[in-house]
Amino acid sequence: MPFLIRIAFRNMYQHKAKSFIIGGLLILGVIILIVGNAVIDSATTGLRESYIESFTGDVMLAGNSEDAFSIFGTESMELTAETEVPTIPEYEKLIAKVQDDPRVQSVTSMVTSAALITADREEDALTDIEDDPENMVFGLVFGVDPSTYFDTFPSVVLEEGRNIKPQESAVMLTREQVEKLNKKYEKEFQLGDSLLLTGFTGGMRIREVSLVGIYKRGEVAGEAPFLITDIDTARVLSGLTLRIDENIELSEGQTNLLQSDDPDDLFSDDLFADMIDDSMGTSTGMEYESAASLLGDTTQRDILNTTDTGSWHFILVRLHDSKDAGQVISDMNQWMESSEYEAHASDWKGAAGMVGKLADLVRIIFNTCIIIIAIVSVIIIMNTLLISIIERTSEIGTMRALGAQRSFVRRMFLTETLTQTIFFGFLGSVLAVLILLILNSLQIPLENSFAKLLLGGDILHLVPRISTIFVTIVAVFLVGLLAHLYPVSLALKVQPVKAMQSE
Repeated sequence: MPFLIRIAFRNMYQHKAKSFIIGGLLILGVIILIVGNAVIDSATTGLRESYIESFTGDVMLAGNSEDAFSIFGTESMELTAETEVPTIPEYEKLIAKVQDDPRVQSVTSMVTSAALITADREEDALTDIEDDPENMVFGLVFGVDPSTYFDTFPSVVLEEGRNIKPQESAVMLTREQVEKLNKKYEKEFQLGDSLLLTGFTGGMRIREVSLVGIYKRGEVAGEAPFLITDIDTARVLSGLTLRIDENIELSEGQTNLLQSDDPDDLFSDDLFADMIDDSMGTSTGMEYESAASLLGDTTQRDILNTTDTGSWHFILVRLHDSKDAGQVISDMNQWMESSEYEAHASDWKGAAGMVGKLADLVRIIFNTCIIIIAIVSVIIIMNTLLISIIERTSEIGTMRALGAQRSFVRRMFLTETLTQTIFFGFLGSVLAVLILLILNSLQIPLENSFAKLLLGGDILHLVPRISTIFVTIVAVFLVGLLAHLYPVSLALKVQPVKAMQSE
């Protein structure tokens, strides 16, 4: 084998141009693979850490729905009553089950919604959107349990003010949201000022809250439109109201009214005579109590206009060890299925929705591009080797005439090809690592908040994995192995006598 390796390096030196073409392709491919995977790995790690520590926790529990949703709300393109984020059934039993798990570090619950932020009671929110959509201050609402939320997500860092307290109507905004309000109303908003949140889920709902804090999430400055409110405010904005399951007995007159198909019957004297109590007499005046009695008992209506204090959209769980997330999710889903709970558990990607799948999508696109590049590289290298073999026809014929077996010729070209691929693959790996070290040493700042969230910090920092370098070398090895097969098969078909006669 050392003899064949010496032959390989000699041939590489004698055919510098062709070796340079093959080597250049291999080096470029290796650099793209290692640097590209370092970016994707950093993005995956950054997203995972950012979302687990700031938004989703390790495990999310939510109600079942046919429509896609995340902790940021429904992801359906058609917003109807049927596409609302489902609430968790039998919440108390479910959260008790989670809290009893020794793998669980902390648990909190949340309701999500969306709202416009205004400060003027006379202002029409819909008109505001139509007149100046760029000037509106919009936010995704996280209605939280203050007693557990801030302990579960310590990355929520106060810049000014304080956290929301239980049993108060309050809001915490990001610095950017406050600056937008300042610009819009041409005044400086202070802690303690009243704001109006307008939600549109299932109809317009307005809630007055007090600004108690300005926050950011860890090192990520507050450009993302998230606002934190008390749970009651979020429930009102989400349209979470109590549902009543009760049999109501109707009088004969009320039944006739509901069953009538003729609009004229709705205003007939006979129908109203059946509905009006005789005790009202024939007086032309009507007291408030008498008019209210026509409506019947309004207790149920009053209850229906009250928020459901047991409604939660999500249970978010932090574990002592994030590596246990897969097993915890599997155990919880099996338990809920056996208990016939209409709920499910998912990891941080499921909780983050489309954003959580971004890293996987980027990796798929990147790998697809790499496959295309590999195919093109195989074709180019194969053609280059084919030209090299044609030029060495007489050499091959001479070796065959002197007694070289086909297996020797095959090993010779295989050794030469693999020596090239491994040599240039290693060289490309060294260059890729140097490029990453140079990029890290430059301390390139990330100005965009999404880039900060994606890469998990304010500074670009890319770390290549040893496993990635190893897989890259193996991939280059396979490219060389595939590329040499066809040219060698042609070389072995050369007749020794004819090969020695050709020059």
